[in-house]
Amino acid sequence: MKNTPYQTFQDALRTTGRYVTAPDNRPAEPARINSLNSFRYAGTIIRIVSRCALRNARKRFDYEDWGEICMDSVSFAERLGAEVTFEGFEQRAAYDGPVVYVSNHMSTLETMVFPTTLLSFGKLAIVLKESLTRIPYVGAAALAVGSIAVTRKNAREDLKTVLEEGAKRIADGHSVLLFPQGTRQAVFDGKKFNSLGSKLAERAGVPLVPIAVKTDILQTGKWIKDFGQVDPSKPLRFACGPVLPAALGARKTHEQSVAFIESKIREWGMPVAEGGDTAEA
Repeated sequence: MKNTPYQTFQDALRTTGRYVTAPDNRPAEPARINSLNSFRYAGTIIRIVSRCALRNARKRFDYEDWGEICMDSVSFAERLGAEVTFEGFEQRAAYDGPVVYVSNHMSTLETMVFPTTLLSFGKLAIVLKESLTRIPYVGAAALAVGSIAVTRKNAREDLKTVLEEGAKRIADGHSVLLFPQGTRQAVFDGKKFNSLGSKLAERAGVPLVPIAVKTDILQTGKWIKDFGQVDPSKPLRFACGPVLPAALGARKTHEQSVAFIESKIREWGMPVAEGGDTAEA
């Protein structure tokens, strides 16, 4: 039986650590920027969220469903002609066990792509805004797959929640994904990248794994942040960094994760804020 695009994608990450769109899966030239394609991509995101919510309401939603449904975010980018590249995941594949992932945050798109990507290596729990869990049906689906809700209003309470609930998820075999910048940022600034992920990894005794993303194919919307202009000429890129052991300590794993992400952002020609030390949670 022929593999689905989702299975092919995950197999590539597990066996080679890389995935590059096959020429047959994308047109020779990327689609033009226009309102129709932006509307269609917004529809893709809405459809992903709706399908997850509906499956959960029917008691048929699990991690496999989550990853497979979210594959639409990658496939649609390919159909528009965007260059899609994943690299460095052989480092994650070589480590057997849960980890803490930290990533920069550019757009809504990476939150759609990460389940498809990281579920290749086991169960995943994402730290997200508490307000999302209050959306009817959608919130229930997010909580069903172990998401951890934070307010982003009280840093001390959020720290406590992530350290306590994150440790529980890890003990249950989940890896935990955090976006230490808190909100979308087109310019990477290490000063705004807090060390909460490093602290969780140290407390739970698991490695920290940084992931750099370039998802500016989807711009932040003027009226609704999640739905902006789509530019298929901009490549979609995900790069996995080294598996940083907890024994290094939170400070060193934090510094090395920020350095890795910043180096990839520079390599991809994206803007980086200059000067200053990295942030503390």
